[in-house]
Order: sequence, then structure tokens, then C-alpha cells
Amino acid sequence: MKEYVLITGASSGIGAHLAMTFAESSYSLLLLARRENLLQEVKEKCLKINSKISVETFCADVRKDEDLKKVDNFIHKNDLTLKIVIANAGFGVMGKAEKLTLDDYKNQFDTNVFGLLRTFYIFKDHLKKSKGHLALMGSISSYLGTPTLTPYCMSKFAVRAFAEGIFFEMKSFGVKCTLICPGLVESQIRFVNNKGQYNPTAKDPAPKWIIVDTKSATAKMKKAILKGKKEIIITGHGKLMVFFQRHFPKLLDIFYSLR
Repeated sequence: MKEYVLITGASSGIGAHLAMTFAESSYSLLLLARRENLLQEVKEKCLKINSKISVETFCADVRKDEDLKKVDNFIHKNDLTLKIVIANAGFGVMGKAEKLTLDDYKNQFDTNVFGLLRTFYIFKDHLKKSKGHLALMGSISSYLGTPTLTPYCMSKFAVRAFAEGIFFEMKSFGVKCTLICPGLVESQIRFVNNKGQYNPTAKDPAPKWIIVDTKSATAKMKKAILKGKKEIIITGHGKLMVFFQRHFPKLLDIFYSLR
């Protein structure tokens, strides 16, 4: 019997590489994203890695119930075993709070928080049936309130709060939950504007020397999911920042005041 991994935001970056690394472990895949052409490229790469698995792609937006329900219907119709759901879709709104609008914050939460919740609600019964695993994509911003990133940080704080509570709620059904908190990982997320639109010509604001390659980061994520870890912080700088926030928050205050 084939076991499926469902990944939202699977057309690039972390989502795409998670698909490929699970293909290496012989999991079949349900890949969701808005950019269908890129999804097909990811599908081809996954099948090249492992031709014995099944890979299904869906042009889907986590902000739309109907898009996720068509995937749910496909799972029911084909009697698939959904073992892992990775709620990965997300983007970041940037800018000083006084320059942003309420709509900017609403747009941020609609994808990063409510899109994640839609994913949970629509696929949770499949996970209960398979005693599977739910993985939620947080960030080191789940711990750090960073200037010019308040919408993104707020959304990821909310994801961490949900993950901490749902871990125990789903445990009673035999479902494991993992919160994944990456630092700066090679990804297209920093090339997406405040409307959620990808701009390939945008300049990456993150210094290159600190960015971790996606392949090694997602390998650690997969390992954490399969081991059933409650939480994993990815990247050395991410662990360091969270450590300072927990134990020496005044040092971060000084750092932010100098920026």
C-alpha cells in the first residue's frame, strides 16, 4: 500500500525540496501550489529520483476552501492513505508598521495562518485514520518580533501557538505533530512581494553567507518529521537567535536598535 505525503506550497524552495527528499524515501506525493508549471517540474524531478512512486499535482491556493476540497475528494475517490501533511505554503509581508495597512496584515494571516488552518481542517480526518503526521511550517520568526517584519512574525507566532496546542489534542488520536522553525534557507519566499506575487528580479535582502542550502535543510526536516519530534529549529544562526531570545533578550534589543 502506497503512503502519501501532501505538501502545500510545493512548487519551489522548501516545499519542492521536501517533495524530493520524501521521494527518496519512497513516499508517494500530493503536491499543491498556485504555479502549475513549476509543480510539473517538481513532479518530473521526483519521478526521476524514484520512478516507483506516484506523484499527483494540484493547482491550489490554500486561501480557497474549494481548492483544498478537490484534493480531499481525490483522496476519497482513490482511497489513498494520507500519512503525512506538511502545511508549508506561506510568504512574508515586509515594511514598517506605520507604512503598512490592515489589508497587508489580513493578507499575511489569510495565507500563513488561515491557509494553514484550512489545510488542517480539510485533511485532519485522513491523518486520524492513518495515525499519521501533521507538520506545520513555522520560522525562527515564531520566536522573534523583528522590526519591518511584524506581519510575518505575528503570523508565525500564531502558527507556533497552534502547533503547541494541537500537538496534545491530536496525540489522543495517534497523530503526531511537528513544528518546523527554519532560519534563513535558500528559497523564493524573499522574492515575493506584500501581495504574495513572485518577482524573480527582486534583490534578496538576506546576506548570502548566512543562507543555508535547501537540500540539507529539508533533509533535517524530513528526519524530524519521521522521528515524530515536537519541534525542530533549522540552521545554526536560527538556533542562536532563539537561544538569545530565550536567555539574553536585551542583547537582541541592542542589536535591533542599531539597525
